[in-house]
Amino acid sequence: MRRGPGTVFIAVFIFAFSANLRSGTNDFELTPRHGVPARVILKGCHKLENIAVDFDGNGEPYQAQWWRCGPSTPNPKKGRYPIDYVLIQPPRSKAGASAITLTNSGSSDEYFIEQPQKISVEPGSRQVLLVSGRYYDSDQGKTSCLLGPVGDRFECWPSPETERIVEESSRKQRSLFRKVDDFLTGQNLPY
Repeated sequence: MRRGPGTVFIAVFIFAFSANLRSGTNDFELTPRHGVPARVILKGCHKLENIAVDFDGNGEPYQAQWWRCGPSTPNPKKGRYPIDYVLIQPPRSKAGASAITLTNSGSSDEYFIEQPQKISVEPGSRQVLLVSGRYYDSDQGKTSCLLGPVGDRFECWPSPETERIVEESSRKQRSLFRKVDDFLTGQNLPY
């Protein structure tokens, strides 16, 4: 029985993306994988968001796309859970650079991926992408990946770095909301 190259490619692809996302070298559930899922897999999916992220701070952003496949809400009785993909494609000026994919495939019955967030890193204009997964079992909390360049590759930054940057970002957002609230309530008017 002879198998065509397409059959072998599909089998290898399914094996690669159905592996458990726990990495032996770090504690991240979400592990970046280099390469993009075949368009055939994303054909039945819904693109939820497209985000421009300037990882290098040079004005040439990468394109991050958040996709959801399968049901929009989990159905444990039928064993159906949404599978999320976050694809990051390099700008055209980075010829030869491969795309990056983060997914909950293989663990979709444990957690789902929330809306990715772009975070600016001080100093300068560099940005990173926060990809978080929330567990269906609320006792387990969240898993997250602060995706950014490490040398010539993209990796999830270590947990202490992630916590520090997310804390700084949320502090800035709270400050902005406080200023808007003060303005709307008339507390900081110049008269």
